[in-house]
Formats: sequence, C-alpha cells, structure tokens
Amino acid sequence: MHNIEITDKGTLELADGILRLRWRSGHAIGPEEAHGANAAIEALSQGRSLPLLVDVEGVTFTRPARKVPPSPSVSKIALLGSSPVDYVIALFVLRISPLPCPVAYFTSIRKAMSWLRRSSNRAKDN
Repeated sequence: MHNIEITDKGTLELADGILRLRWRSGHAIGPEEAHGANAAIEALSQGRSLPLLVDVEGVTFTRPARKVPPSPSVSKIALLGSSPVDYVIALFVLRISPLPCPVAYFTSIRKAMSWLRRSSNRAKDN
C-alpha cells in the first residue's frame, strides 16, 4: 500500500489496484487540494488507468474545485458518503461538472468497492 498526503485535508492511497481518496471531514476542498489530488493520482497510478473511491463524508467542494477535471488516470469514480447532506453535495458536484468517466454515489463501502472492481481488471493489466 502506498500513501500520499494532500495538503492537510486528505490522503490518497493505492491498494489492490484501487485508489482511495480520503478527505478529512469538516474541510472545504478548494482548487489547490483538487490539483494536489490529481498530482497524487498521477504519481501513484504511474500511467495506469485505475478506479477511484472518494470519501466525501462531511466535506464541501468550492465552485473552483468542482471545475478541476479528474486526472485522466481515473477510469471510474465511486463517491462514498453517509448522510443525506453528503448525497446532496455529491449530486450537486455531479450535475455542475459532467465527468469524463462513470461516477456513482454509495453509502456502503462494500457496494462501492464491488462497483469499482467490475471491469477494473483492465486497469490492473496495464
């Protein structure tokens, strides 16, 4: 497992062919953090296309952060939250910024990981 700290607001790790971005609850994610996450994704993916799990519980994303496109190394994104507020924020992010890869919202990490693993064997083979 490899970890990269993203400013003081989150971490990115790579385990079993899946990237996991964990934002710390209570923070507002701005463009600096979004660009930092993309740089970390590029560093860990090393040119491979990998699925990404993003913990969005208790965080907000500024409008400029929502305009930062995901790294081209991301094949699909599962957003993980636990509350109606997380769901509304996730829907807002998705509607404002159409993304170039499949994206889904989950409240269960098990379901999110299952969805990410489907068709992710291609990413592991690259």
